[in-house]
Amino acid sequence: MRGEAVAGRYAKALFESITEQAGREQASTALTRVAASLAEPAGPRTIILNPFYTKPQREAALQKLIEILSRETAIPPAAARFLQLLLRKNRLDVASAIAVAFERLLVEAQGRVSLTVSTAKPLDTEAQRLLQARLEQALKRPVGLAFDVEPGLLGGLRLQLGSRLIDGTVRGQLDRIRRQVLKTSA
Repeated sequence: MRGEAVAGRYAKALFESITEQAGREQASTALTRVAASLAEPAGPRTIILNPFYTKPQREAALQKLIEILSRETAIPPAAARFLQLLLRKNRLDVASAIAVAFERLLVEAQGRVSLTVSTAKPLDTEAQRLLQARLEQALKRPVGLAFDVEPGLLGGLRLQLGSRLIDGTVRGQLDRIRRQVLKTSA
């Protein structure tokens, strides 16, 4: 919980420092890609997040990562400086949570609805596109979807919009039946 609050504050600070929409979208992509790189066990995290390396070595490794990632997609200077700041403040360990919080701010600023879709198995690209189109039609607004795979759901899908939850999973149906049986037998 505390990490999410810290991540939210950092994400908001970066979001407010970038005023153009294109820059915000590039920063969101950059944060997501850096967080993914740092999540790999044998990746750049072995130097960047390792306290046994000196600060200059860690900063040089992060700068090299930023250079490599910027070859594919431009990383705004504000985002690059922000990542260096996170390293200096020893907060790169919450880079993934910052990327999620930043994406949420971006979605809200664009007037989109942000939903998390949980399924038992990954949805293919066509199914994701179709689901997004149907949700946009039902909500009459653009929709940003985040997909999560939870094998314990057994089947179906669960939609979460903020604190609102719509559970259409097999696991949810079984839980409701179990509660009903326990209620009637008591």
